[in-house]
Amino acid sequence: MTAAILVVAAGCGQLAWREDHFPFEQGYAALEAGRWHEAAEAFTTFLQAHPGSPARGEAYYYRGLARVRLGARDEALADFQHAVRAAPPPPIDAYAHVAIGNLHYEAGEDREAVLAYARVLKNPPDDLPLERILLRLAISLQRIGKWRSADTYLAYVMEHYPKTAAATEARRRYRAGAFSVQTGAYASSTGASREAARLRAAGFQPLLGMTERNRKRFHTVRVGRSLTHVEAVALAKRIGAAGFATWVVP
Repeated sequence: MTAAILVVAAGCGQLAWREDHFPFEQGYAALEAGRWHEAAEAFTTFLQAHPGSPARGEAYYYRGLARVRLGARDEALADFQHAVRAAPPPPIDAYAHVAIGNLHYEAGEDREAVLAYARVLKNPPDDLPLERILLRLAISLQRIGKWRSADTYLAYVMEHYPKTAAATEARRRYRAGAFSVQTGAYASSTGASREAARLRAAGFQPLLGMTERNRKRFHTVRVGRSLTHVEAVALAKRIGAAGFATWVVP
């Protein structure tokens, strides 16, 4: 779930205004061809020439997509927010909210991500990867400590998209209730016991458990139960400073 869910609307053939929209079409063609700099420049030219155009929301959205690819996160986020404020026609409005949610999610800005994704759910277009959006929404809710609300979305993903990768991850997170810091996963109980002994010697209280990955069972060693991701990360830093590898897990 680290890759952005990028949504590009199909075609720009319904442009209804009568002004010179060549830069818009040029930008869209460059975007589809993966020429990100050219796309961003063309949409900038269009927006400067036609600040009052009814298509400015779409232009901001497409320039935002190009800027995501260029690694210009802050500029992309500003474009998507401009797109929303310009009230573009469906489905561009929903796409822009998804893009805003993605950027906040990937930056760990979970409260903002929740707000953006929730707006999409009011009237989601049919072509959105809804199961992935719902999973990200649930993960952001878990990160800010809203575990019951997260479970509602995780249950929906498991019920309505049972054979997807999103459902697999939803099942792993469902009813977790808290984050822990995992320091190891072992094929044998012996390895897990040794890791637990090392943790106790360092002053931590480990918990042994089991997990399944790719149809294989592993013995896990975890420390703590934190309601928020911020608290879990702080604990992980303490454990890491004591010489252990760490992963924050629900």
